[in-house]
Amino acid sequence: MAQYTVIVTDHVFQSFEAETEILAAVEAKLEVLQCKSAAELVPQVADAHGLLNTYLPGIGAPVFDAAPELKAVVRYGIGLDTIDIAEATKRGIAVANVPDYCINEVADHALAHFLSLARKLPLSDRKVRAGEWSLSYVKPVKPLQTMRAGILGFGRIGRALAARLKPFVAEVTFFDPFVQVECEGCQPLAFDDLLATCDAVFVQCPATPETRHLLNRDAFAKTTRQPLLINCARGEIVETDAVVWALENGKLAGAGLDLLEDENAVVKHDHPLKHFDNVLLTPHSAWFSDAAIPELQRRAAEEMARILSGERPKSFVNPEAWGR
Repeated sequence: MAQYTVIVTDHVFQSFEAETEILAAVEAKLEVLQCKSAAELVPQVADAHGLLNTYLPGIGAPVFDAAPELKAVVRYGIGLDTIDIAEATKRGIAVANVPDYCINEVADHALAHFLSLARKLPLSDRKVRAGEWSLSYVKPVKPLQTMRAGILGFGRIGRALAARLKPFVAEVTFFDPFVQVECEGCQPLAFDDLLATCDAVFVQCPATPETRHLLNRDAFAKTTRQPLLINCARGEIVETDAVVWALENGKLAGAGLDLLEDENAVVKHDHPLKHFDNVLLTPHSAWFSDAAIPELQRRAAEEMARILSGERPKSFVNPEAWGR
């Protein structure tokens, strides 16, 4: 009989063979749920010792109250905005994530958005399919070699993206309050300076209360070079209505968005973003590749197995919770 119960709160996976095998080695059984809300999860966690969480938000006090045996929450991914880390720490619940998977995939995807928009490929494709063969709709096009790129957030993905951008553009800069010296041959800039001097702005910072709507109307009003905006980080960092305003008022030359504040508001309705020829939308697919999903599942399960067996996880988000 299994000693522990680990619950998958929600998922986008086709099978759980890796998790089942890895957790069985530490006498844990896996239960797979597909909850749409934290309220739906609460009645299911009375016997849970661990939670594996994908996108379901609200993993906080109400869930923890309902799970008196809970030892760990492991995120299938990098971002931690679905989990109340402070509340977990207070209760001695270990939190871990998988911070270094899909680095190449996201960096590649952000670069693809940039090159597609800079060379106006989506617009050109639509026009040619409509029977228009002309350079008139392409003009103007900035030479890539004259462009300055700015990256908001200079962690693993930001640095991988910088390495990819360097062969194409004149200069790569970044804004990151935690990295304030030259790094990877890139110069740090103040936030306002980056907005004012860059031809492309890439969002690669985490979602936190401080970064929510970091790019809003006030921020876009500071742009002077009509940059391209690329967001492959988190939707809530970029205010959707502000993007529409910036595009309408010539503050942005285009936008490549892999995430949105509210996907349904755009996807399921006649949203203004759909009507811009210089907007490229993808369905939060930047992280995906055939290799990324099995790696993510395996590594998340391994972190959970370590915690349940009394070992510290490799990516310990709240080490102060250990031993409480």
